[in-house]
Amino acid sequence: MAATPIKRGVVLVADDDPVMRLLMLEMLGQVGLDAIEAEDGLQAVVLYQSMAPDLILLDVDMPNMDGFSACREIRRIETGAPVPIIMVTGGDDIEAVTNAYEAGATDFVSKPINWPILGHRVLYVLRASDAIVRLRIADAHNRAVLAAIPDTFFRLGKDGVYLDYEQGHDASAAIPAELCVGKHITEVLPRDIAERLLEQMHCVLDTQHVRSVEYELASFGMVQHFEARLVATGPDEVLGLVRDISERRRTEEQIRRLAYCDSLTGIPNRQAFLETLERELHRSKVGKKKFAVLFMDLDAFKRINDTLGHNVGDHLLKIVSERLRETIRPSDLVSRGDQSHNLARLGGDEFTILIPDLERVENALNVAHRVKEAMRRPFLIEGHEIFVTASIGISLFPEDGDDCDSLLKFADTAMYHAKNCGKNNAKLYSSSLTMQIMSHVKLEVGLRKALRNEELYLLYQPQIDVCSSDIVGVEALVRWRHPERGIISPTEFIPLAEETGLIVPIGEWVLRTACNQAKAWQKVTGRAIRMAVNLSAKQFKDENLTQIVLSALHDSGLDPKMLELELTEGTLMDDAKATMATLEQLRGIGVYLSIDDFGTGYSSMNYLKRFDVRALKIDKSFICGLPQDSENAAITRAIIAMAHGLKMVVVAEGVETDEQLVLLEEYGCDLVQGFYLGHPSPHESITLMLNKAGAMALAMK
Repeated sequence: MAATPIKRGVVLVADDDPVMRLLMLEMLGQVGLDAIEAEDGLQAVVLYQSMAPDLILLDVDMPNMDGFSACREIRRIETGAPVPIIMVTGGDDIEAVTNAYEAGATDFVSKPINWPILGHRVLYVLRASDAIVRLRIADAHNRAVLAAIPDTFFRLGKDGVYLDYEQGHDASAAIPAELCVGKHITEVLPRDIAERLLEQMHCVLDTQHVRSVEYELASFGMVQHFEARLVATGPDEVLGLVRDISERRRTEEQIRRLAYCDSLTGIPNRQAFLETLERELHRSKVGKKKFAVLFMDLDAFKRINDTLGHNVGDHLLKIVSERLRETIRPSDLVSRGDQSHNLARLGGDEFTILIPDLERVENALNVAHRVKEAMRRPFLIEGHEIFVTASIGISLFPEDGDDCDSLLKFADTAMYHAKNCGKNNAKLYSSSLTMQIMSHVKLEVGLRKALRNEELYLLYQPQIDVCSSDIVGVEALVRWRHPERGIISPTEFIPLAEETGLIVPIGEWVLRTACNQAKAWQKVTGRAIRMAVNLSAKQFKDENLTQIVLSALHDSGLDPKMLELELTEGTLMDDAKATMATLEQLRGIGVYLSIDDFGTGYSSMNYLKRFDVRALKIDKSFICGLPQDSENAAITRAIIAMAHGLKMVVVAEGVETDEQLVLLEEYGCDLVQGFYLGHPSPHESITLMLNKAGAMALAMK
């Protein structure tokens, strides 16, 4: 690739003597310059306008227009950067030299001309002119930059006296120059700020490194923040740039609030609390102090969101945080500095409280007791009187741990223990709780293997028609036979499956197994009975639910109307819009839909009509007290009447006595199930029951 040729300069040579012009052109060519010729001053002006030369050599004595006039005319008409003009004068004509400079000449040469020197002189003038142009451009850039900078500039001598002061566009950062120049910095600024600036100034002079100082000044009742950057401009002085950073500080504070403040309640968030806990941990280790971490969780908070909506739930969390702030006495908090981070919302309905300088464990328990009592007082929100309780776990430093993660984790563990002990409770952490947690984890690992190892199996509880005493359906109930522990109660592993999400694959297995069994009974006994399968909330919200149900029915060959899917009130009430869409899809398949454990939730008559389910199952808590419990009897009778009014079938769960069965028959209940009518049994036992019932029916014919 050829090198880019260097641009040759163009010189305009104006002289009425052709020999002089020839010599000048030869000289210019030798130093790499191009030239154009003019015979007089008038022609030189014309060529300047048309050719824009880089330099002009003008002889003083020329016809039509002499060199002085031509120089003045060129200076008059030029619009850009001034072109260098060298005047050629007589050897001892001092007046001509003076006139040349007054006309605007850049330089002059005198006759007789030293030709070898002239070429280098022209090159020097061209370089100097180019440098001047670059300096002017740089100066223009610098002026533009300085004009755009709002900073105030000052020069400070090493003795602390202002040498210069120029106010920037940001007037708030400026002090009138007449109050500064010639005065010591301590006379202009508050002494503490002035001393900090002087200290940094000496560091700048010693190290030649840039230093900065931030400070505050009060003006008209407002506090403004400034930053002064200092840079050495010599051995005995520094240049200072002062900028108002108040807006930056406000932005930083807003960012800090967003990073460390819970957006809903306004109290510190998890990150803020963790940093506070880290500082307190360090302080307590150094000072050999004790402190406590309280972990609080509202009991059954999800019920509020599910029944009254998330807006009410959010409002409740705001009031809870306010009540917590009021409940915790200042003596419970760190007495030094900022106390705001000792209370925090970790997320959801979880709150933490840090109690430093703990002298006795009872002090932490007292705080927990006050918090519990504060939560028990009713909350009035949007016309609703809401009652909630709180479960609190407490971990202690240094007894329970010496790092933040352990203390927070152990307080959380103690809180779950408090919930398991009946809620509305406060518990201290103990190492035995960790053993329980490990057992919980081990159980989870076992449950993950249970499906793969075929440890799960189904039992079936009959549903009896009250009028005919016939078996019209069964409810599929999952059980777990653990290889080491034996039979594990569903009350132990079903909540674990819900918590871990394993309920979705387990629920699918139950659905497929139950459909296959219902079809098998139909083939063996010749009777089609309805198979009831419980759907968990997680299953119901699974976007693949409809396809899973269709697949189970298709693979088993079971008629959709012989499959009953049971849903709890809480599942139906959570996100009613999505619930309606899912129910519509299931109804489209043709399956039978029912509400399980009815009466323990918060369904309204309006929702029951919209959901358009086929059956209600009265929760066994209402049945167990019959017939002695008059209130349960009234509730049961009302539920049956309401369901029949909505053309729904009613199933009573937990029937254990003949008296209960008689009363339910009197109330008009349609179906019943319970130990009195049949325990959950293996499929072989149900097969025998169906065959026996079939044989009795034939005998009666």
